[in-house]
Amino acid sequence: MKKHLIITHPGSAHFDEVTAISLILAVHTGTKFSIERREPMPSELDDPDIWVVDIGNKHEPEKHNFDHHQDQNCPAAFVLIADYLDLLETMSVLPWWQFKDSVDRIGPVRSSIQYKAGDDLVNRNPVEMWLTSRFASDPEASLPMLKSFGAQIIGDARMLKKQTDFWKTSRRLMISGVPAMIGETKESAGLEEFRRLDKNPPDIVISLDRRGEGWRLFRYDGTPVDFSRIAGRTEISFAHKSGFQATTRERLSIDEVIALVSKAVTAR
Repeated sequence: MKKHLIITHPGSAHFDEVTAISLILAVHTGTKFSIERREPMPSELDDPDIWVVDIGNKHEPEKHNFDHHQDQNCPAAFVLIADYLDLLETMSVLPWWQFKDSVDRIGPVRSSIQYKAGDDLVNRNPVEMWLTSRFASDPEASLPMLKSFGAQIIGDARMLKKQTDFWKTSRRLMISGVPAMIGETKESAGLEEFRRLDKNPPDIVISLDRRGEGWRLFRYDGTPVDFSRIAGRTEISFAHKSGFQATTRERLSIDEVIALVSKAVTAR
């Protein structure tokens, strides 16, 4: 088994390099890695068998140098690594991806303002703090754990990418003036990510009910739709009193379910 060295910076460990290294380990399962937390030597920056991550002031993928501190416009190291590993398009669907990139480059306070997160407290994750402190204190022993973490987030991203791609191809329409989407699936995963990335996201989503044989009718906050208005209809098996969701007893035809949803629209 081929052996490679990873060098990253000393001192406090951060989400950036820990995630970057996790991606390397998860993808290169046939490579034996060791790791050292120190400054790289010039000769090591020229050696493609040595991965230099988040240090070295060079972004040279062909030499496995992945630092971003030399250029404020350069993405964080974990983004550079994902791009090199042909994972960037997939990983970018993760809801935290852009935010954590921003945190590493401009800090948690400014990032929280930019992403309307409310407070930089959202960045103070105790699990992340534990993981980075473990890595800082014993990087070599942490490698199996980081490899597992990398595999987990890649798997999550691939699942979300598959789902967002599905929603992109789903039927779009207007129901009584409200933008809607129909997806013949019982899986709702990826909806939030799809809406976050879509320029004109739908306000109503019609999909298959995971718990029954009918349709799931769903609307987002701020939408002029109240599904509690159709609670008493024979086609409806359940309608939430707050009006955000309802389910039908049976799988009605598309035309029938559209007509049913139109009766829940409050503004015309």
